[in-house]
Amino acid sequence: MTSRPVEPEPTAHDYPSTPARRVEVPEAVQRERAEADAARPRWHVTPPWGWLNDPNGLTVQPGPDGAPLVHLFYQHNSHAPVHDLIQWGHQYSADLVHWTDLPIALEPGPEGPDSLGCWSGVIVDGPADPADPDGATVPTMVYSGNHGGPTQVACLAVPAASPSEDPLLTRWAKDGANPVVDVAPVSVGQDLPEMRDHSVWREDGRWYQAMGSGIPGAGADGAQGGAALCFSSDDLRTWTYEGPLAVGDGDVSATGTIWECPELGTVTGEAGSGVGGADLLTVSAWHESATMRSMWMTGERTGTRMTITAQGRSDLGENYFYAPQSVALPDGRRVTVGWMQPNGTEEQRLAAGWAGSMNAPRTVTLAADGTVRFTPIAELATLRGERLADLDGDAAATAELRGRSLDLVLTGALGEEPLVIDVLASEDGKRRTRLTLTHREPAGAAGQDAWTGWLSLDRSASAEAGSPWTGEEARELSGPVPVGENGAVELRLLLDRSSLEVFVNGQPLSARVGSDPADERVVLRGGGLTGAHLDAWAMDDTYDERLAASE
Repeated sequence: MTSRPVEPEPTAHDYPSTPARRVEVPEAVQRERAEADAARPRWHVTPPWGWLNDPNGLTVQPGPDGAPLVHLFYQHNSHAPVHDLIQWGHQYSADLVHWTDLPIALEPGPEGPDSLGCWSGVIVDGPADPADPDGATVPTMVYSGNHGGPTQVACLAVPAASPSEDPLLTRWAKDGANPVVDVAPVSVGQDLPEMRDHSVWREDGRWYQAMGSGIPGAGADGAQGGAALCFSSDDLRTWTYEGPLAVGDGDVSATGTIWECPELGTVTGEAGSGVGGADLLTVSAWHESATMRSMWMTGERTGTRMTITAQGRSDLGENYFYAPQSVALPDGRRVTVGWMQPNGTEEQRLAAGWAGSMNAPRTVTLAADGTVRFTPIAELATLRGERLADLDGDAAATAELRGRSLDLVLTGALGEEPLVIDVLASEDGKRRTRLTLTHREPAGAAGQDAWTGWLSLDRSASAEAGSPWTGEEARELSGPVPVGENGAVELRLLLDRSSLEVFVNGQPLSARVGSDPADERVVLRGGGLTGAHLDAWAMDDTYDERLAASE
């Protein structure tokens, strides 16, 4: 992901050599800047230095002692905090909360199908011997290689050593068969505008994968519709195009004209809820080089075709929760991680030494109204430190706290007056980031349109114009949220310096906020919130120690 290459379009297998980098900053300099930056999140996944975007290869594998570890790979540029010649960074965790850096897992080029970048992908347990697809398995990367062609291509990589020699999966070897899916004119037989990113699964003895794309004329009224293209294979190496799994309507205000990072899976209700399950397709809507938003879609799938019956916004923060990837944990939960994009100029990013973080991991469930809900994973509670509030009634609804790194939970019944929360506020209140929760008339009879709450985020006064903390964009972010019976709401606010995530009854709104490091007031004005209860904690760090930089 995320930008279409501008290099001349070669024919299939005509690979250009790797170009010189635009920007390169010594690793030690980047690391020092990142450690000193007051905006860098303390308990969200960040790169040790440099650039981070999409989560990749989210997988559970046995660790050195045999206990399961979650591996998170991610789009990374270790040479500068800019999007350029993407590598795969690598971290692991036993609980999706405390993380450890590992060395870069995958590098582009210098020649061949990924000479301009190792883009987004997944890890599956593929056949150790391609000639024996039902035999022993080995973790297998399926990723998009960028080589400047008309579209990206699918490539494979496997561990370069046995699990006993390298239990943390730090060394990978690219498959000699790469690319295993060629550019779209060759593999699909169509001149498509984009084709990249992967969702791979095994079903009835055969492998399938969906790649993100867009099909001209396939949307409503002849628009270009975003699409998930489906391929099948016996061995992960020889693929047959099966046609589109699903196609969008091309609405640039919703599903976009290109689908990035498609992921096909299933979603179920919470344990004991009585809610069944559904096929779930998650896509990231893209249009004319702009990352727009992550969308969830549910429906019914028959083989390589899926009929979409419901859809919604995964996060009201639009592209501040982008390119998510999920994993099924051993306890049965499905957990997703998304990319929170940076909000600053290239000059600001270079000065900071880092760019991009992940959102807090979220448990994915299906609600009784057919919508998909997201809640922070329970393990985040292990990071709670000093208790900042434990209040009831009016004291809870009108509290004032201090902190730039906190977990806040507010419950109650929303009345006619709005609930307003200012975070990252200055002493005089002139600078603040404002959340407002209020009732609204439903816009439809089903799904998110039927919700009767409205959540908005105003960043227009987050920092003084022209200050070094001012974000590159401060548009208002807003959308519908579910409100329970008699106005019941549970609002969860996760603040980690520049990272803000708010959940109302399972609907998130995420954003990157630029603010003065001295601004740390949190002010609640509950209005008509009745039966209020407020809990709040300061949060501890995620990392014990970051990766050492080369000089």
